[in-house]
Amino acid sequence: MLLAAIALQASVAAPIFAPPIDAPLRIVTERTEIASDQRHYRLERLVRFSKEGLGYRAEALILGSASEAPQVLGNLVERGLSALAGRTIVLHLDSNGRVVAIDAIADLWERVCQRVSDAAATRQSLAPGEARTLAERIAAPLRALPPERQRALLATLVAAAILPEPLDPPGTVAPVELPGASPFGTPVTLRGTRSTAADNGLIRTTTLASAAMDLPARSDAPAASGSVALERIRTSNPRTGLIASGLDTTRNRVGGRETLLVTRLRVERANPADWPD
Repeated sequence: MLLAAIALQASVAAPIFAPPIDAPLRIVTERTEIASDQRHYRLERLVRFSKEGLGYRAEALILGSASEAPQVLGNLVERGLSALAGRTIVLHLDSNGRVVAIDAIADLWERVCQRVSDAAATRQSLAPGEARTLAERIAAPLRALPPERQRALLATLVAAAILPEPLDPPGTVAPVELPGASPFGTPVTLRGTRSTAADNGLIRTTTLASAAMDLPARSDAPAASGSVALERIRTSNPRTGLIASGLDTTRNRVGGRETLLVTRLRVERANPADWPD
């Protein structure tokens, strides 16, 4: 037990990125919004790594995505990723697990943008001409994103399972500041703490952060106050640099109304035979 604890401390002190190369990973993201009703979003993909120079090559294959409320639960890129289902996406990572290049990114990104545009154009609440105008207005900012931003958004297919920063030693409680969004849609900074603990050979981090804000009165709306609170739990393996599971719970409050957004991340080894030929 003592030797295991010492080894765990050492792996945290000198974090590495060493993903498995003998079997693919299955990565599943599920999001549920709970307000007056419940709505769900789900994205599942397989990812397999291989050595490439000093870094790694990753192949990502989207198995499926679904959303009961895409206009709320899936951001624009998440909605567009369904256009890439069944296609192998090749990403190149450095030795620290950062995605530095994606093959055929221009074609991939255009497919994502076109899917977003097509989805908006089919909205039944608008006349065909109005729907197409709206579709182009929604897709245009995505098409205009700089290449590095396009790469970062597509990289989430793999990066969601990779530790974004070194872990603190078990027993640490540290202050954190995180970017977030207010219930009014404006950017805010969430402030709180992150605690780190050992968990059966893994590392569990728990982040609690929140922010409160006021919206001044306008000619068409009275003043309002709101708050956002985040609880983020991650279980990670410092020996591989990979996340095993995650749970984000975000509470948005405006007056007496609350919206709960729960995002679950699951990363597990898949059978090599699961990868379609």
